[in-house]
Amino acid sequence: MTLDRFRPLHLLAGLACALASAVSTPASAADWQFSATPYLMFPSMSGDAQVGPLRVDVSTSPGDVFSNLNWGFMGLLEAHNGVWGVNLDLTYMNLDATDDRARGSINGHQGAYSATGLVRVAPGLDVYAGMRVNSLGLHAESFDNLGQHRSGSRSRTWVDPLIGARAVLPIGDTFDFTLLVDLGGFGIGSDVAAQVWPSFGWKVSNSVKVSAGYRLIYTDYSTGEGANRFVYDITTFGPTLGISISF
Repeated sequence: MTLDRFRPLHLLAGLACALASAVSTPASAADWQFSATPYLMFPSMSGDAQVGPLRVDVSTSPGDVFSNLNWGFMGLLEAHNGVWGVNLDLTYMNLDATDDRARGSINGHQGAYSATGLVRVAPGLDVYAGMRVNSLGLHAESFDNLGQHRSGSRSRTWVDPLIGARAVLPIGDTFDFTLLVDLGGFGIGSDVAAQVWPSFGWKVSNSVKVSAGYRLIYTDYSTGEGANRFVYDITTFGPTLGISISF
């Protein structure tokens, strides 16, 4: 493993030290503010997945995902105290996907569980760092041109470090625009793990906000060789809709 692979972590450590020295106001337990945001994503998926020698092209629409969705959940939890904050983003889907061209299918589960620490560096601008735990189980099968059936199953869990930023731009007193961008993996877990999530928010009241946006998540992860080969090179993208409750 080369030193280049650790450079993002060195930059992250330097940023954390600089921010810690710049902020001297102690946090008080009475100042904590919390929010819970259940949300829905209407995802399309595009890319390649491989289990052992079997490689399948994945191309699904939101209709495909929901028609094959067994169950799932998506939600954000966030806490703030002054300029400091913590965030949890939890998603899980148990679903199926098909590849008509290869007469094959992939069945399994996909979970992504992110935990990050945030620092407000300017009004409406947070930078954050943390990790995302990816859990993926795949069962793939297909029929070749001779009608021979092949199948394979694998499950993997890996951890991606990540760094990112979130900007919130008020639009009058009632609306706002939020842009979240992060990058992770760095060859430690995934080769690349990237996310872009713009959204518009409507403040229904002081404690309730409805948001609508569009999320794109790209993950390029591979490991093993031959019969132990496992590849997940997938872009997941689609509209999102959520409701945030602050307390």
